[in-house]
Amino acid sequence: MDGGDAMIDRSERKEKAKILSNQYRSLFENAVEGIYRTTPSGRYLNANQALARIYGYDNPKELIVGLTDIAHGLYVHPEDRDRFKHLLDQDQVVRNFEAQVYRKTGEIIWIAENARVVRDDDGSVICYEGTVQDITERKRAEERLRLAATVYENVGEAIIVTDADDVVTAINPAFSRMTGFSVDQVVGMASRFVADEINDPKLVAEAWAHARSGDTWHGELWGRRANGDVFPASVALTGVQGENGEVSSFVMVASDVTRRKMDEQRIRFHARHDALTKLANRHTVMEALSDAIIRAEHEGNRLALLFLDVNRFKDVNDSFGHAAGDELLKQVARRLKGCVRASDIIGRLGGDEFVVALPSIADVQGAMACVEKVLYAFSEPFSLPEQELYASTSIGVALYPDHADCAETLLSHADAAMYHAKASGNPYRFYDNDMDRQAVERVNLENDLRHALANGDFRLHYQPKVEGISRRVVAAEALIRWTHPTRGNVSPALFIPVAERAGLIGAIGDWALMEACRQMRQWLDLGVDFGCVSVNLSPAQFHDATLKHKVERALQQYNLPASLLELEITETMMATEVDRAIAILGELGQMGVRLAIDDFGTGYSSLAYLKLFPVNVLKIDRAFIKELPGNAKDGAIVSSISTLAHNLGFEVIAEGVETAAQAGFLLTKGVTLMQGFLYSPAVAPDAFAGLVQNGV
Repeated sequence: MDGGDAMIDRSERKEKAKILSNQYRSLFENAVEGIYRTTPSGRYLNANQALARIYGYDNPKELIVGLTDIAHGLYVHPEDRDRFKHLLDQDQVVRNFEAQVYRKTGEIIWIAENARVVRDDDGSVICYEGTVQDITERKRAEERLRLAATVYENVGEAIIVTDADDVVTAINPAFSRMTGFSVDQVVGMASRFVADEINDPKLVAEAWAHARSGDTWHGELWGRRANGDVFPASVALTGVQGENGEVSSFVMVASDVTRRKMDEQRIRFHARHDALTKLANRHTVMEALSDAIIRAEHEGNRLALLFLDVNRFKDVNDSFGHAAGDELLKQVARRLKGCVRASDIIGRLGGDEFVVALPSIADVQGAMACVEKVLYAFSEPFSLPEQELYASTSIGVALYPDHADCAETLLSHADAAMYHAKASGNPYRFYDNDMDRQAVERVNLENDLRHALANGDFRLHYQPKVEGISRRVVAAEALIRWTHPTRGNVSPALFIPVAERAGLIGAIGDWALMEACRQMRQWLDLGVDFGCVSVNLSPAQFHDATLKHKVERALQQYNLPASLLELEITETMMATEVDRAIAILGELGQMGVRLAIDDFGTGYSSLAYLKLFPVNVLKIDRAFIKELPGNAKDGAIVSSISTLAHNLGFEVIAEGVETAAQAGFLLTKGVTLMQGFLYSPAVAPDAFAGLVQNGV
């Protein structure tokens, strides 16, 4: 080859090398993967555009200049760089090395790296070179799969996967826990979870139709356990589409809702029944009564409604406590259940009021038979905690269609009949037309009482307590009076029972306590000084946990010494729950308030306990004074009470003294304190001040 040929050959080789170099450069610059060369110490020598893009740089030059410490400037965990270098030093190559790195913006991404060590002819390390892939999306997908697998394994809902032919391909542990089926019992076999024999076929068909269309069906189905038991399940059934767009498998997610169903049943029961007695409540009773009336109309039968309450139930509550009252109501409910047929309706309207509806009775005798059963049921004592007591009932009876043509009217008329039975002292009464007027009158009176309390229409009058020999006023008893704008003066004997029935007596009593203290302060400021003023406490007030604070507040508000206030408490109120009564009276006595036992001799107190009560005064009831001096037995009782009081260190006063003969007899028995019409009725405050100043 001559020189010319050699030059041509060299020129061709250079051209081929240039072309090859350009090809490699193009591959380097346009590669999808990042390509780099770095020093072992962690500085970039070369990088392509893809690597710059992966790491968030605009171009390779910016990356090389800005990222000079790979270990600390790139790797989230610098020790990953040390591990990477260790693998290169050991194996000369690293494949699929995964690590988290920072992009220029601070965002963290995942990369997969392949690299090798480049050495010179002497074996010295020249550099590292390698490729980088951004695998962030893959890692996120893997994390989602991992989380999905974790959920699948640990979720509380049962999951069952079936193919297009309803053959089970997978279940999760919750499915086994819920149903008792193991993996071996169900996987590879036709699904037996849905209890087809008791599910509505149309509902099941609807569920599968939705799922086969690629939708998700939500609803409730009966599921089956391994032992054959069925249970209610909340189900979501989804059809999963394959690559061809056809539904190729199904996923069913199920929750056992047995407890929820039981809770719903309890909620429905409590919504329709009385919580204490488990009898039907007012709403349920009225629904059933309306239905029973419709049936009676169609069949041409009568229907009887018994409305009853427990006599003196409030006294039981006030005296023995609410726990005893609740127990009494539960026992009443049990006894009433024993008096009725399975077809009869029995319910509690509230408080101590019960109803019994008797559908399909032929005549009044059918109602009477039930009334007699109820009265007999009340004839036995009720066993309450630590005591037995007798409780009676008052029953009102109304008949359909004789007395009413709808449920509400029938109930109202039975209530009116009950009220008249109670007022007359009879155990039962049948409704008659005159009761309507009286029932309306009672309701109107209750409404007027509420207005009177709100508007301050009550007044206190004061009856003097007199020293029998000197006829000097030594104390006053506050007695409530009510002048109605249209009714005129309403007797306490009429409105106090209505107030008790309406639950107003406590509020009225609290007002009376405060008003008596106010009036006492006014008298003192005017120089009218006579002793103390006494106020009657109702059972509701006596058992009020805040009684002490109310008394303290009244005394403090009007700057009264406690000794100027006397509280009158009935014997019956103290005779029950003796320990509690002693504690209440002890608190009041320690304050310096005077205490009197009203109507002494008419209640049920034990003389063994009387010495324990820190009282100041015994009041002899007017029932023992009325026939003096002619009634020897009454005289003996008065003499005994007087002697007992003096021996125990109590004062004694007689109430209802109307004649000089009565007063004279009382003086011979040592009873020197008296009150009654002989001296003065209860009068307005100004008139009472005149009695104190001028005598009686």
